[in-house]
Amino acid sequence: MKAKRILSLLLAILICVSFCTASGAAAYVDYWPNTHRNTGQHTADIIGVARTQLGYTELSTSTGLPISSSQDGGYTKYGSYFGEPCGAWCMYFISWCAYQAGIPSSIVPRLGNCNTAVDWYKNHNRYFTPSSGYVPKTGDMIFYNWSGRTSAQHVGLVTGVSGSSIYTIEGNTNGSLGYQCAGKTRTISASYIVGYGVPNYNDSETYVGSYSFASSVGGSYTSRSDSIIYSTSKLSIITTTATQIMSDKAVLNGGINNSGSLRISSKGFYFGDEKNNLKKYSDGSSTSEKEITLSMSTEDMKLTLKPKSTYYYRAYATIDGNDYMGPMYAVETIDDKPKQIVISEESINVGVGQTTELMAAQLPFGSLDKGLTWKSEDESIVKVDNNGIVTGVGFGEAEITVTSNYGNVSSSCKVNVLISSPQNFELKNASYKSIIIKWDKVDNAKGYVLYKMKNGDEKFLRYKEFDADETEFLDKEITPGEKYYYKIMTLAKNDDYDSDMSDVAYICASLPTVSDFKARQKDDGSVEFTWSKVKKADKYIVYRSDSENGLYTAIATVYSPEYLDSTEQSNGTFYYKIVCANENKKCISDYSKVICATVSGTDNSIIPAQISRAKVGFSMARI
Repeated sequence: MKAKRILSLLLAILICVSFCTASGAAAYVDYWPNTHRNTGQHTADIIGVARTQLGYTELSTSTGLPISSSQDGGYTKYGSYFGEPCGAWCMYFISWCAYQAGIPSSIVPRLGNCNTAVDWYKNHNRYFTPSSGYVPKTGDMIFYNWSGRTSAQHVGLVTGVSGSSIYTIEGNTNGSLGYQCAGKTRTISASYIVGYGVPNYNDSETYVGSYSFASSVGGSYTSRSDSIIYSTSKLSIITTTATQIMSDKAVLNGGINNSGSLRISSKGFYFGDEKNNLKKYSDGSSTSEKEITLSMSTEDMKLTLKPKSTYYYRAYATIDGNDYMGPMYAVETIDDKPKQIVISEESINVGVGQTTELMAAQLPFGSLDKGLTWKSEDESIVKVDNNGIVTGVGFGEAEITVTSNYGNVSSSCKVNVLISSPQNFELKNASYKSIIIKWDKVDNAKGYVLYKMKNGDEKFLRYKEFDADETEFLDKEITPGEKYYYKIMTLAKNDDYDSDMSDVAYICASLPTVSDFKARQKDDGSVEFTWSKVKKADKYIVYRSDSENGLYTAIATVYSPEYLDSTEQSNGTFYYKIVCANENKKCISDYSKVICATVSGTDNSIIPAQISRAKVGFSMARI
C-alpha cells in the first residue's frame, strides 16, 4: 500500500500535476454511480452502496477512461472526494460508502489512512484482534497486513461470514483485474488479518448478516482483458461491470463518450461464451448524443445463460459502417443450485396457541428458487406450515427445519414453546388519578406479573402479581401529566414455561380537568374567560359551538388561564369548553364544564386595545 502511494504521487507529479491535484470529480464520467436507495438501516445501506461500486476501476488522468491492469496511480472519485484524487483509496472507499449511506461520522469516521482508522476504533473501544476470539459480522471493517505485522496496510468491508470464510467488498484491491473495487473471499484464520473495526450501526443487533454474504463472492463479478479502449478526442467506448447477475441472466453495462457528436447508427454489445466469436446485439437506436449510457439485459437479447459459466462482452458503437469497441469484460453466472439457506432466527420462543413467522433466503442470490419445505421435529410441540408460520402446540422444545426443493440444502431453528403471553394488553385513563389496565385471560395460567416504569426512570420494576383469574387492575399510584410504561407476562404452573414478556404499552396520565371556569361579559360586548391554572399544563385549548350538544371547534390555544372572545365575524350566543395539555409528554385533560356566553358587536374606534387582544387569541387558534 505504501509503495502504491509513492507510485501514485510520482505519476501525479510526472504526468498531470495540476490535473490530478486540482481536478474534481466533474472532470470524469462516473460509470459506477451509487444507485442504492437508502433504507435508514446502516448495515444494509453501507453494503448496498458498496455493491453498486463493484468493478470500479481507476481512471486515466489523461483520457478519463479505465486504465489497464498493468498501470497504477489513476484517479478515483473516492480519493477525489477527500482531496487526494490519485492516492491509495481503500480507506477512502469505505468512508465514501458510509457518507453515501447516510451514516454519521461518529459511527464510521471519514478517514483515508488505515492505521488512523484502527486508532479511531481502538479509542472508541470498537476494535478487536483475531486473538480476542471475536467473530466478524456483516458491516465490520477488516484490516490487513500482508506481512503478518500489527500495522494495517489495507481494509475491506465485511459482507458476511460462512464457516471459515469471510466475504468482503474492497476498494483498491490489486491483481489481474487492476486496482478495482471487487469482492474477495478471505480465510478467517489468515495470518494477514490484523483486526476488526466494529461500527455501532443502528441495526447491528437485528441485521441478519448472512443474507448478504453472497453479494461479493470473490472474482465472480467481473474480469477484464487487456483490450485497448478505442479512444480519440471525439469518441470513447467504455465497457463496465455486469449487474443483476443470476444463474441464467445478467445485465450488461457500458457507455459512449461522443464529444464530437458523431452520428452513431448502431450501438450495443458483442456477447458470447467464446472470446473470439462474439455475436453482435444492438439496442435498435441511433443517436448523436454526447453522453450515452448502455445497458442491455440478456433476457432482452432473447438469451438464456447457463449456470456457472463464463461469458464475454464488450460495448460497441457503429459509425459510417465501422464498429468501434470498448474493452472486453467477463461475467460468470452463478450456480443455479442454492448452496446455503439462511433462516431469520436461530432460536425463538412462541406461546401455546400463538404463532410467529420464520423467513428463509436461499443463497447465492440468483440461484433457482423452486420452493422450500418446512418440517417440525415434533408436531405435538410445534407445527409449521409451508410459508414458515410457526404455531405453538404444547410445552417443550423442538426443531424446525427448512430444506430447499432444489439443491438439497437446509437450515434449522430451535423453537421453545411456552405458555402464551397475555393478549389485548390495554391501558386507559380512568381519571387523572388512576389508570385501568386490562388483558385477556390465558388458559392454564398460574398467574400474571405486571412490570411498570415511569418516564425518566432507567428500568422496569416488577410491580404487581395477579392470580390466574384476574385480568384487570386499577393503578392508583399515578402522577397526573406523567408518561407510564407497562409490560406483562404469564406465569406457568411449571416455571420453565413462563411466557415471554408482552410488547411494551404506554400511556400519558390525564391532567386534572380545568376548574373554576368562568365567563364575564365586558362593556365592549366581548366575553372574557378565566379559569384556575392547572399544574403541569403547558397550554389550554378553547373550543366553541353554536349549540350545547353541537360540534365544538378549537378556536384558540393559549398559554395562560384566560381568553378574550370578541367574535368579530359573527355575534351571538355560543357554548365554550376547555382542555389543558402537556406539550412534551402529550398528556391532556378531560373537557371542562360547558359555559354559555353571548358576544355582541365591538367598536374598533372605541376600544382598540381590547380588539387587538381578541385578535391575538383568535390567531393563536389558527396556529
